Amino acid sequence: MITTSKITTTDVKRYNKNRVFQLIYTAGKISRQEIADALQLSLPTVNQNLKLLFDMGLLSYEGNFESTGGRKAQIISVNGAARYTISVNLSDNGIKAAVLDLNCEVTGSMRVPAVFERGASYGETVADTVMRLVEHTGIDSNAVLGVGITVPGIFDMENSTVVYAPTMGMKNYPMENIARLLPFECRGMNDARSGAFAEFWFDRESHDKKEGKTYLMLNTGVGGSYIDSDNIRFGSHNRYGEFGHMTLYPGGRPCFCGKKGCFESYVSARCLSSDMGITLDTFFEGLRNGNEEYKKVFDKYLDDLTTGINNLYIMSDGDVIVGGPVAAYLREYKDLICRMLVEKCSFEIDGSYLSFAKCTQQQADSGAALIFLADFISSI
Repeated sequence: MITTSKITTTDVKRYNKNRVFQLIYTAGKISRQEIADALQLSLPTVNQNLKLLFDMGLLSYEGNFESTGGRKAQIISVNGAARYTISVNLSDNGIKAAVLDLNCEVTGSMRVPAVFERGASYGETVADTVMRLVEHTGIDSNAVLGVGITVPGIFDMENSTVVYAPTMGMKNYPMENIARLLPFECRGMNDARSGAFAEFWFDRESHDKKEGKTYLMLNTGVGGSYIDSDNIRFGSHNRYGEFGHMTLYPGGRPCFCGKKGCFESYVSARCLSSDMGITLDTFFEGLRNGNEEYKKVFDKYLDDLTTGINNLYIMSDGDVIVGGPVAAYLREYKDLICRMLVEKCSFEIDGSYLSFAKCTQQQADSGAALIFLADFISSI
């Protein structure tokens, strides 16, 4: 016997309340009439839902719009101070932490130079950083939805243990070593996956598109992800997107993972900075000024990078987004990169499948924390 679920009046009311809130959240600033028109709801229904959301402390008035001939419409927006989430990024460069409000605005941040080591002290340093940041910003700790922690490594299937983060020397590290010291819910996430989710979150135009995109992150390590409007791919062992460990040159340069010839060994940020004893800023400034040594290194770098990107495109047959700290420097060379991709591809393409991440590095760092905002917004 087939049964169907009956939609109740309560379900409809909750659905409408969520639609109203999400519209306001996406719009940023909006009037009552605009809400009614966009959602095809009556003004009494809109007012009823607005009252509920105002009573929950989720909305605020920001004055009035310019008059269009009649009474000035009130500006309705989301109250950013209603909820907060905390982003924590762990890497070989130390600890970065930031507090984001409900509107994803950063209200405070902190950097701590810390090197990972086994034992209790590292978890204590991370937790202390979070709590000092909360105190420094003066936010209400009861309004904190959770702490999203990113690590440049592979997690287990439950995202509860870092199986291996080679650039940090971290192996089989339980996230509980940090979570137990904090009064907030904590979630761990691979840093490339975090960046991919942030790119999706801040690129509003992609939300209604079903076509997925492959995300390639170029940082101290190299990783990636695949994301669309429905999901993030995890893989059978939670290792989807470990593009940095594709073999580019068998028996080539040693990689932090212990193997040789990995893609990461040829296109990570280190190849253009720390391996040469300089910063990325110094490298690209020298490149623009005609430094011949830098040009030779960069030509080799782009050759290896475009080989890897072409492989990703052939496998995915879809758009590829390049993100991470190196991406910001590569934008000015996009035309050259696209020409190289066209030359390497077996099919007729124009290279337009390639793009660079739109969100800032700080936004990309916040991906794991944004999961808490996404869940909260869905629950309203």
